[in-house]
Amino acid sequence: MTEIHLSVQDMESQACIKVVTQALQDFQGVKSIHVDIQSGRVEVTRTVNKSDDLIHALDIAGFPSSLDLDEQ
Repeated sequence: MTEIHLSVQDMESQACIKVVTQALQDFQGVKSIHVDIQSGRVEVTRTVNKSDDLIHALDIAGFPSSLDLDEQ
């Protein structure tokens, strides 16, 4: 398993958690998603060490994101 830490912008409410989770949950190998709106971070546990597809999905959903290199 790989833990991928993302820094996500514009998350402000509980509704954002639902949108972010739905945007990520169906990607290959995603086992769990933890969204922390206060810190603006999302942690994805995944069997595949890949993040570009997740970042792209969040961008499309309206949440600009990037790898959180402080947590890698």
